[in-house]
Amino acid sequence: RGGGAARRELRREIAVEPMEGATTREPSGAPPARLGSSRTKAFKRLDPLEVERELGGHDVPIPLGPADRGVFRTGRLPNGLRYFIRKNEYPAKRCSLALAVNMGSVYESEKERGVAHILEHLAFRGTENFDKYAIVNFLEEIGADFGADQNAYTSFDETVYELFVPCNCDGPSGEDRPALDKALLVLSEFAFRIKATKEDLDLERGTVLEEWRQSRTSQSRVVEAHWKAIMKGSKYENRLPIGIEEVIKGASAATVQEFRDKWYTPDRMGVILVGDFSETMDEMEKKIFDTFGEGKPGSASQRVPSFETRQHERPQFLCQTDEEATQSSVHVSFVKPWKQLGTTWDLNEFREMVVGDMFETALNARLFRRSHSKESIQPFFTASYSNDRVCRNADCVTLTANCKLGGTLVAAESLLVELARIRAHGFTKQEVEAARKELLLDAETAYVERTKRKSDDLRDEYVGAFLMGEAVTDPITEARISQLLLGNITGDDLLAVANEYKKDKGMVIQTVEPPHAQSLKETDEIRSVVEKVVAMEAAGDIARHPDDEQRMSPEDLLKDADLDYDLEFKHDIRVFSELDAKDAILSNGMRVCWKRSRLRDDQVLIQAFAKGGLSQSIKGIEGEPSPTEMKRLRTAKVGALFASDIGAFGIKPPLLSEALAGLRCGVGSNVRSYSRQLEGEQSSGDFVTALKLIHLLFRTEVEAIDSELTTVKQMVREAIQHQLRDPMTRFARRVKFINYGKSFYFRPWTLEEFDQVDAKEATRFWNEQFVHPGQFTLVIVGDIDEIEGAKTDEGFLRLLEKYVGSIQVKDPEKNQPLDAYKDIIPIPFTQPTAIVEEVITSKMVDPISVTQVTFPLSIKTQPVECAQEELFWLHFACQLLEMKLMREMRFSRGEIYSVGVSPSFSVESSAAIPSGKARGDVAISFSCEPGCGARLTRLVLDVIAGPSTGPPVCRRTRPPPRSAGPRHWTRTSR
Repeated sequence: RGGGAARRELRREIAVEPMEGATTREPSGAPPARLGSSRTKAFKRLDPLEVERELGGHDVPIPLGPADRGVFRTGRLPNGLRYFIRKNEYPAKRCSLALAVNMGSVYESEKERGVAHILEHLAFRGTENFDKYAIVNFLEEIGADFGADQNAYTSFDETVYELFVPCNCDGPSGEDRPALDKALLVLSEFAFRIKATKEDLDLERGTVLEEWRQSRTSQSRVVEAHWKAIMKGSKYENRLPIGIEEVIKGASAATVQEFRDKWYTPDRMGVILVGDFSETMDEMEKKIFDTFGEGKPGSASQRVPSFETRQHERPQFLCQTDEEATQSSVHVSFVKPWKQLGTTWDLNEFREMVVGDMFETALNARLFRRSHSKESIQPFFTASYSNDRVCRNADCVTLTANCKLGGTLVAAESLLVELARIRAHGFTKQEVEAARKELLLDAETAYVERTKRKSDDLRDEYVGAFLMGEAVTDPITEARISQLLLGNITGDDLLAVANEYKKDKGMVIQTVEPPHAQSLKETDEIRSVVEKVVAMEAAGDIARHPDDEQRMSPEDLLKDADLDYDLEFKHDIRVFSELDAKDAILSNGMRVCWKRSRLRDDQVLIQAFAKGGLSQSIKGIEGEPSPTEMKRLRTAKVGALFASDIGAFGIKPPLLSEALAGLRCGVGSNVRSYSRQLEGEQSSGDFVTALKLIHLLFRTEVEAIDSELTTVKQMVREAIQHQLRDPMTRFARRVKFINYGKSFYFRPWTLEEFDQVDAKEATRFWNEQFVHPGQFTLVIVGDIDEIEGAKTDEGFLRLLEKYVGSIQVKDPEKNQPLDAYKDIIPIPFTQPTAIVEEVITSKMVDPISVTQVTFPLSIKTQPVECAQEELFWLHFACQLLEMKLMREMRFSRGEIYSVGVSPSFSVESSAAIPSGKARGDVAISFSCEPGCGARLTRLVLDVIAGPSTGPPVCRRTRPPPRSAGPRHWTRTSR
């Protein structure tokens, strides 16, 4: 979002691709006026909720819903198992199912640490009636996803198994049993019949160990230290779900079986089924009874274990230096015990949640403004606030700031001052109203899209209802509850939240620094900062901040008086009947293509694109570039980042966020290697505001002012410095460098190169990308009929002419699409012509081995129909190969956690360079135990070379996609 998004994503983008800017909506500011569609107006006309008559009072649990028994059923079987059944038509002919077990890692004894997670793994390896991966076979045959982080998870308090299956159809391989019935049977196997044999356990250990190794990153070490601090003194402190290495390696089958028998009892289970099934509710309820009716409740001693958490009265401080940390950061947290009072939330608990959401929205908007403050020295690059229920018995709020090297002390003080500022002065009226508008927008969107709620989202809500008592009702009642609560929340309510965040309220402050920073060594320094802020607050020395008084509305973005447009311009409308789409050329040469669709109510998607991008900066370079030519490329690559931080629409990002507060409207822009793009999602009522943003993007000439770029420059420089040290970043860069012929275009940044970047030239390059409207095609798809004045094509085009057609043509000769054959500069690269093998060894805190095997790829792109067919078979073959490798490497051998096989044409695609071919690669990636990479690489190549039957060759071409002998594999050990 705005400069914040570009900043937050910078470290990822700079590692492998050119830095790309984006400018979209950020929560902040004053409530705007909206046109609104008929559907959003219906939200505003909902009848007010009569609490006493409809709910029985504020302290009465909200009944699970909807109340219509033809749509929703819930109950409890004689064995204690609870069930939730909900009819939902989106997506059609699909069902989302879950088995939630009210048991997680906190239930483990010391010798069982990790057993709950191991048991979850073993469920897919074999049950009494599904042996030898029959469950995985079933999932693959019905097209369901299976792999890492899919189908199941284990947390501190629960274990949940999830399936997404077709319904109203036969099962796989011609079985008589329908797929939905078999899915229910699979969940019952997970509930009552996981085998957990010694043979299965010994095979699965390797997979779980590899998942454990993957979790041993710098970030995970930071999270683990933070978790131990906030949970200090409770059993949660030492019960991370992944477990510990000794237990994963040494737990016996008897230990796992004992744990299963103790906690996998029906009275601790819930079955959730949501979808577009054809059975009646009575029939589906009977299936639940028949499938899950066995088993007996656990003994009384196993039913209600208590895992209390407590709020520490004394603050805790952690100064952490991590060898692999890639940034300096500070985390200020406050922990609060929580206890579920009833079976479901009542209105008071619902209100507490909404107040917390409003506080979060308002504070994040304020922190965003601080990151773009006019102050000469900003205390942090980015900052955010989050409020999470970290386990069943505790809430934790955390303020996180990423800052300059060695700047954690200043950043921590700034975060504490902001909390104290709220306690001293509260939020401004406009901040409160902006937060209210944002949450009302969320409620309105949920109401408008209520018929298109995805079944898996609803399933997750009922899982929350079973495990945590979360309120789930019908969408109309939920919308009315939101209206009632949001309408009554005041600034005093938000002030009360801030008063909960003091040093005696479970405070934990953690600083994290890379080893080369001037890191904090003593926690006394943090304690001194805390006491300093406490003293400032007591003395009344914390004043209001002037940035919080700024105001801007959508009407301020662009005045009609500033537009010069011709509503009498005659458009030649072309019709594409096969697509049910139309196009026309606006008066300034921009092509517009539109399609009216009701797929999603009150949603309009836009995307504009033009040929020509970053590669144009290397025009004239032949062979090895000179330092001046390399500087030109580097300068172009940071243009988008600088522009978005200054304000690509001619408005500072915080002010733009304020103007768009409460609007479902956003336009993001970026420059890629061969193209320029802008895109966004709008409500029909906010579509005109999106057109105003497009106009501003083309009209604005971003001017680089060094004093305004000090922070973002420092952030980029430190990101480069961190990545030069990061082994995984070096690995990814080396792989790309080898696969694409050591092209200068993909060379990693150096600090010297960044220091030579000319900011004025960078923004000048950016300005040149969005100046000629005739080079662009604007595509608009969605609920266009609900846009005011757009029910007819003529009215729609008049609207486009007013805001987009009025973009000035500055150079008629350049105001036309670039010729892809003549004007686009290709990126020079070659692919390996012989086998390349390279081993990269790096010293790291926790050992892991990462392997990538890459095959160069070239496909013909003409004729188009044949290219589409080749691409289909390419993706199909990659998916098939991934399944085969998972079977061999994970299920048969237990040596990996996951493997990925994916094609890429990111460097050269047919759309970018219409040369009749497209070059890319197929990459096979996996991680494993250090020392095993070479052997598993040979196994991968053996699987690829094994017997297979290929797809039919397109009759109009010669061979299918060519992936010849040259290949490359690289391993890194850490």
